[in-house]
Amino acid sequence: MKKLVFIILNLILCLSFLKAEKYALIIAIGEYDQSLTGWYPISAGNDIPLIEKTLLDLGFAEKNIMYLTDKDATKQGIDDALTELYSRISKGDHVVIHYSGHGHQIFDDNDDEIDGLDEALVCFDAPMEMYEGYTGKKHFRDDELGEWVAKFRIKLGANGHILLFLDSCHSGTGTRGSAKVRGGAPALVPAGWKPKNIITDEKVGFGINDKNAPSSRGAKKEELAKFVVFSGASANELNYETYDDENNAVGSLSYCIFKSFSQMKEGDSYRQVFSRIMAEMANKAPHQNPAIEGDIDFAVFGGDFQAQSEYFNLSSIRTDSLVEINGGRLSGINPGSIIVFVEPGTTNLNENTNILNSGTVLQTNNFFSQVKLDNKIKFESNHSAWAFVKTRTFTDQKLKVQLEENIDADIREALISEIQKSNFVEITEDNPEIFLNYKKTRGAKIIGINNAYYNTELNIISNSNTQSLSTDVGSSLNNYMQGKVIKDLDYYNEKYDVTMELIPVKAKIYEDGNFDILEYYDANSILVNDIPEYDTDMMALIKVTNYGTHKSYFNIIDIQPDGFINPVIPTVNDIDGREYVLEPGETAVLQNTLVMFGPPYGNEIFKLISGDKPFNLSNTITGHGNKTRGDSSNIFESALQIGQTGVNTRGAKTVSAKTKEDKICTYEYTFKIVE
Repeated sequence: MKKLVFIILNLILCLSFLKAEKYALIIAIGEYDQSLTGWYPISAGNDIPLIEKTLLDLGFAEKNIMYLTDKDATKQGIDDALTELYSRISKGDHVVIHYSGHGHQIFDDNDDEIDGLDEALVCFDAPMEMYEGYTGKKHFRDDELGEWVAKFRIKLGANGHILLFLDSCHSGTGTRGSAKVRGGAPALVPAGWKPKNIITDEKVGFGINDKNAPSSRGAKKEELAKFVVFSGASANELNYETYDDENNAVGSLSYCIFKSFSQMKEGDSYRQVFSRIMAEMANKAPHQNPAIEGDIDFAVFGGDFQAQSEYFNLSSIRTDSLVEINGGRLSGINPGSIIVFVEPGTTNLNENTNILNSGTVLQTNNFFSQVKLDNKIKFESNHSAWAFVKTRTFTDQKLKVQLEENIDADIREALISEIQKSNFVEITEDNPEIFLNYKKTRGAKIIGINNAYYNTELNIISNSNTQSLSTDVGSSLNNYMQGKVIKDLDYYNEKYDVTMELIPVKAKIYEDGNFDILEYYDANSILVNDIPEYDTDMMALIKVTNYGTHKSYFNIIDIQPDGFINPVIPTVNDIDGREYVLEPGETAVLQNTLVMFGPPYGNEIFKLISGDKPFNLSNTITGHGNKTRGDSSNIFESALQIGQTGVNTRGAKTVSAKTKEDKICTYEYTFKIVE
């Protein structure tokens, strides 16, 4: 009887999944009344057929597509439309919300933005210029949209998906060309307004934030719908109109969504679709960079997660035989490394991968590498290919490893094979730094990774599968070697002088992974012999300050007492790390990155690396078997309850030899973890 009930329950679940409906709301505001609001008309109405065709091709029924346009799209009109859409959906459904219209920055009303400004949708009757007493009630703020997103994700449940398409400006800076811009007005702020001195880190994409949304409390993160945002431009860029195939003026993102989804193959992830959007935008809107955030490695409207292998982008096409990629010595790429170029959207390299070209690295700096191509080919744009590293070396150093004699022959063979894939780890019996010992239980085979110098256990890898066991050991050794190399990096450049510190706090953590800060403590109160000391019950926030004279992008990496490393920020879902930036003199408290403390105990280092260009080292940092600190979650994920967790682990240390062309600065923050 129990088996029969189980079968019936599974059948019910399957049938309910098959009944999943798809709903959409298209908001398009083009006919702004310039005499009333100051906003000039744009071609948002021409976006509607593009998005409508995209939705129909994705299986949306016409009756499930709602439209809100022009004079009906006031603040109240948008709220009412979202309320109606919310009333229609059920668990497991799929939802798309598309917005075409002006975008605007407006004074922050709850102190949750790094620049003191909220991003907002410009409703039909919202003003372009500030007037006395205006509170922003006619703009649709990112915080309000974030509150709606939280409600949708809870109601849609774990099998649901919600996509946002935002075809508008995110910035209030001046235009950079003659094309029509969807926004571009100065930020809307009261007279004499100034942002707070201590500011937060929610400067990611459109800035949607449901971290403090009441509707999100009590929800477990694994019960929330998948959520992805496609934005027409990053937070500090304008969004330009372009022309469709019939020469109609349209939104650049709307057009590229239409073209890219039409090329989608079954099982494609959101990241893979976005790679096509990037390629289309390179032609249609070369002055802006579209952004994607959220659960980007899940299949479109599917439950399958696709682990994305590390890849790099073309940063420059010099000739038909010489290109540059955005990975250098910090990513373990040195002269002689072998690079293969594949189609954008490739998940990993295997025997079926279509190789477009290959090449050898001629020279590198910390962030970029020049690659000589094996076959002459002129890539059309920087988004024409992704680069995978086939053979990598971090340094001329070698990590010497010895294997215990009693390791079973099949495991020894698998370990040797795995270790030989790395050209910076070697097996030796002469003065090894790492010693691998072996034992087995009734359920698993266990490899202990030990520091041979101090006879201390660094890690334990356990797995019943020999191949998986050896792969985890190889990953762990690579991570340890990365930590050694990164630890040696020491740069100072007054232009990019960014520092950091930890601020001890008390926080309440919710089941969804979000948290509220309840109390701030005096940092001096935890100093022991001038070193901050944290125990396992304590928490902290990260504070970063740019003392340099130039805008600086930054990464933070964690180096544990045992030598293993973890990314803190950015994470793999941040794509290129361009949102982690400070202007000269800026200070930010990363309010959505909560640092927690646990073993291994001892002195730990956060290493902050800053420079003149955006970069993201998290893709390069290999894991260290089954003893990792856990997946870090980016700021946007935390704010929107996306991904694995809203509580970050710790972070940082870095790598490589100095060169004159490197525009980089490093800063170490050392603290101690005690029981």
